[in-house]
Amino acid sequence: MRGCLMVGTKIKLEIVKILPFGCILGDEEILLPKKYVPCGAKIGDSVEVFIYTDSQDRIIATTLEPYGILGEIVFLEVVDFSEYGVFLDLGIAKDILMPCKNPQRYAKGSKIAVQIGKDREGRLLANQKLRFCKYYGKPFVQFDAMPYRKTPLGFECVVCGKFQGMLFVNEVFEDLELGKTYRVQVKKTRKDGKIDLKLVQKGEVERLLDVLRQNHGKIPITKDSHPQEIVRVCQMSKKAFKRALVHLAQEVGQDEEGIYLR
Repeated sequence: MRGCLMVGTKIKLEIVKILPFGCILGDEEILLPKKYVPCGAKIGDSVEVFIYTDSQDRIIATTLEPYGILGEIVFLEVVDFSEYGVFLDLGIAKDILMPCKNPQRYAKGSKIAVQIGKDREGRLLANQKLRFCKYYGKPFVQFDAMPYRKTPLGFECVVCGKFQGMLFVNEVFEDLELGKTYRVQVKKTRKDGKIDLKLVQKGEVERLLDVLRQNHGKIPITKDSHPQEIVRVCQMSKKAFKRALVHLAQEVGQDEEGIYLR
């Protein structure tokens, strides 16, 4: 595998030389700078590294963990601007460029969903035009998913860094943060390879107890409250709320003002 093809990937390479300024890795002789060389490393050891190009377009390795690798869709923070686009924090020594015509429309510190790719010279680039793989797996499987955009239907999500899924708004009973990872379950696989998802949430009993504890042991909600009010306060449906109350009959009491921890 030639060095240029490795750019953007994580790979284990053997130390073939040790120099005052770092290690030389593999047949491709890729430099791992001294500050990233593991303590006690010696010739013949294998090191897992991420491969990228430095500011002079030299192929180089790092043991720092990038926020994403080639082909993955990730949420990255805007850290700087240029006339060609914005620079995003990739978690390594060199930021990644996202080309765009109007860089100033992005705020420093904001986060953008991008896909990690390469330009014609083999340098890493971030692209806002996301290309998803199609998912044809089984339902009921659980994955990690990242909401990246909110629409009237719900939250569009990146699943496992490469699939596209949807959490429908009428099935989400909590405030979701874009760019944050949530555990989800596959509800349905569509013919176009997209996935209908549902959140894997805490058990109803545990969730209601959390809400009570966060509100000093009492909330102004009863089993007769309006469903929307129960969703607003408890982040669960009325049916789920009633089921939790049945299980907590010994720990939770109710009066005219609401329910409370005994």
